[in-house]
Amino acid sequence: MKRILVFGDSNSWGYTDEDNGQRYEKRWPVLLNEQLIQKGFNIEILEDCLPGRTTNIDDPRDGIHLNGARVLKSSLLSHSPIDLVLLMLGTNDLKVRFQRTAENIAEGIKELIQIILETNSGSGAWHDVNKSNLAVICPPDLGEKSNDPAWINYKEWEGGLNKSKELHFSFEKVCSKTGVDLIDANKFCQSSAIDPIHWSKPMHVKFSENLSKIIGQKIKF
Repeated sequence: MKRILVFGDSNSWGYTDEDNGQRYEKRWPVLLNEQLIQKGFNIEILEDCLPGRTTNIDDPRDGIHLNGARVLKSSLLSHSPIDLVLLMLGTNDLKVRFQRTAENIAEGIKELIQIILETNSGSGAWHDVNKSNLAVICPPDLGEKSNDPAWINYKEWEGGLNKSKELHFSFEKVCSKTGVDLIDANKFCQSSAIDPIHWSKPMHVKFSENLSKIIGQKIKF
């Protein structure tokens, strides 16, 4: 059996643009598991996803536990053996209070990449030295509503839309230098017009369907 770990934030956890933060049972990692099995893969999707999670920066308001770099190595080892890690973070780093540029966020992704590349979380026994394969997913741009001063959370995300549009270019440079596969979620996923940070339920279906094709055809693990 192949094991895939999804390490992400609220959009992978199952927080949608409706239901007031209740976890969506048909979130994309769950659907991805079903779709890969349908394609003939003997697969298990493991989830470590947390709303509010950043790449590698402490959140002074909501807690240092949201810093992905603080918990990633522990997560990798606790879920091992892992054949493939799907890493999708960066959206929460766009919040005004972090004052990060797209390049800063990409450096955060780079730190997470290095943790994964240096951790013996791959196939085999506990004392084996195998590493997990890795694919970075650049999250989709924020929705246009995030740029609307009338939106209730505008002040928390002000300026985030333009920075989100720069993320793929910055991620591409980091992934190219580290030799890691990069998947651009913008090609088949859009943030909600209702909640510009999160996705609609139909978008979870669309995202998982496209991702299952990419994993089945292009990602080796």
